[in-house]
Amino acid sequence: MPSHKQIRVILLKNKTVPIDKYESECKCRAFEPVFIPLIKHTHVTEDFKGVLDSIPNYLETINYIIITSQRTVESLNESIIPTLTSQQKSTLFSKTVYTVGPATADFIKRSGFLDIRGGRDAGNGSVLADMIINDLTSDTVTQPLNELLFLVGEIRRDIIPKKLFEKGIKVREVVTYKTENLDDNFVRFKNVVKSQDEDERSLNWVVVFSPQGTKEITQYLSVKDHLLNARIRIASIGPTTKKYLDENNIASDVVSPKPDSKSLLDAIESYKRQ
Repeated sequence: MPSHKQIRVILLKNKTVPIDKYESECKCRAFEPVFIPLIKHTHVTEDFKGVLDSIPNYLETINYIIITSQRTVESLNESIIPTLTSQQKSTLFSKTVYTVGPATADFIKRSGFLDIRGGRDAGNGSVLADMIINDLTSDTVTQPLNELLFLVGEIRRDIIPKKLFEKGIKVREVVTYKTENLDDNFVRFKNVVKSQDEDERSLNWVVVFSPQGTKEITQYLSVKDHLLNARIRIASIGPTTKKYLDENNIASDVVSPKPDSKSLLDAIESYKRQ
């Protein structure tokens, strides 16, 4: 049983399987991770198959793919790649893939892709877009640039395609998954917070990864009495989430400089030492 003084880290995300690096990193540092899933994901294969069916030899005509979500990789692995021919799989895995964060980069590598760029060096979409522009507009590029394939979720931000479009780089966005909010997000969150009060733990962290599915939770957290009673601190993953929390009158005690478990836990430990 964990001690009453062990810090509990409430992660507002679906637990990644088979390994969730946030869980592993928390346990390595004697924090107790608690996952509260807020959304469910459904794979979408029609758009990808539609592109392959409507554009002859499409995979042969592109050299670069953008993947910024582990959900996209899951959709590829579970619903799209199994439908491809051996030749199509080989062609797909030969493409250069640009991605955000080390966790997604590792996931892509395990899927079979060979040339992965960005990852740890690209902490958000804006940085990744700048990296792509620098790579593809340099004099050393030898591969023909037709367009980039951007595999996305149904809900996404347009930072990357907008930046690339401004530099004359074409991007084709293809939806690979959709997300829906779960019905009982706030009830489950409040139950966890209530149990913290009863345990009289010294400090608890709520980690916000994305605005989606958090409306009632952020309304609750914006009431300072609740924060005081529950002894909660807020951590946000990246500047976009911080901005969302700011707009909802919630101050982030820490902002993870990169979207990965080590950066987050480093930031939390630095806060503890203040």
